[in-house]
Amino acid sequence: MVFEGLRYRLLCPTCGLQTIDDGSATSCSAEHRPSLLRTEYERREFSIDHSTEGMLRYRDWLPIREPVETTVGTVILQSAALNAHLRTPNLRLAFNGFWPERGARLPSGTFKDLEAVAILARFPRDGRTLVAASAGNTAMALASAASRYALPTTIVVPESALPRIAFARPLHESVRFIVVTGDATYDDAIVAARELGLLDGYAFEGGARNVARRDGIGTTMLAFMEAVGALPEYFVQAVGSGSGAIAAHEAARRAIASGAFGNRYPHLVLVQNAPFAPIFHAWSARSESVEAAHRPTSAQLAGAEISAAVLGSLAPPYEPQGGLLDALTESEGDVTAVDNAAARAASALFEELEGIDLEPAAAVALAGLIERIESGALPREASIALHITGAGRRRLEPERGIPPKIAARIAPNRA
Repeated sequence: MVFEGLRYRLLCPTCGLQTIDDGSATSCSAEHRPSLLRTEYERREFSIDHSTEGMLRYRDWLPIREPVETTVGTVILQSAALNAHLRTPNLRLAFNGFWPERGARLPSGTFKDLEAVAILARFPRDGRTLVAASAGNTAMALASAASRYALPTTIVVPESALPRIAFARPLHESVRFIVVTGDATYDDAIVAARELGLLDGYAFEGGARNVARRDGIGTTMLAFMEAVGALPEYFVQAVGSGSGAIAAHEAARRAIASGAFGNRYPHLVLVQNAPFAPIFHAWSARSESVEAAHRPTSAQLAGAEISAAVLGSLAPPYEPQGGLLDALTESEGDVTAVDNAAARAASALFEELEGIDLEPAAAVALAGLIERIESGALPREASIALHITGAGRRRLEPERGIPPKIAARIAPNRA
């Protein structure tokens, strides 16, 4: 394969078609079963740019088309108190949050800052408006990053997400929000964003199907590899859409292909927030489809009151080639589900031990890890990466207070 200009190509895992990236493609041009495009990089060995900090240290494995600057990145650390409590000597936190004392300074307090940088690095500056959907965290990260570059951006959110969205400084006038009103869910916001993205002058970001979003999150695994010199045996993360889990698996695939990190994938241990756990139900039934497995309806979700609302996706990329089902199968992984009480207990435990508040999704992940360890399903001595996808929000809240610029309010389209 010859690379000219861009240092990567897009690869369809279903038909093997390789294409030059136009910066916004989210699907293969050939007709076949749905699949998630992957990036194939010119540089096959794992390399680190020691001249910079954060995620751009791994620029050779990021789909960069446009100039971006950032020092945000994942911090790999160990909590002596948590390790002692769980008796897990080789547990490390892949920490994405705001904890300055430990070197973590993500502006939104979540891993969505990694996604935002990668999305903007890939998206072409051709005058089109970038359209994205969010349940809250992506909105803050992407809106702030897009404002920095004055990139026309429209973010669609359900009305229920508005209390979670605020900014430390005014957004650029090119960044706007559309609110889906009433009992709208994250999936309603996705539908609206896709429809807007079909109009002339707009481009839908793509969610989990955007290679930039996944490779941006994938730098969490790369940071672990740099810090430890190896892949973890287990990678634990809470999932809603599951893009972070797929990203970790894809990063591990590149590491294995480099020849320097063995030949075994980290076992994915994915955690959902019961009672809303469509991925858990599908995997437990060994179903090839989330639709075929028992799961709540949109109406039931509205009344479920899961503590981690950002995990409430009805349509995760489970079935496509290269999606969650493939990642779980290839990694010999597993899915569990924990209720709100377990998540609250895990959050209280972490704050008691370390003095930092966890985002609800991160608390779900920790609760799932505790459940797996106590049940004996996960060996205490194993090398474990626990992805803390958000933390330290309470420290950031005093710095926020500016609401988003709302361009329109629309009703959900459930036709």
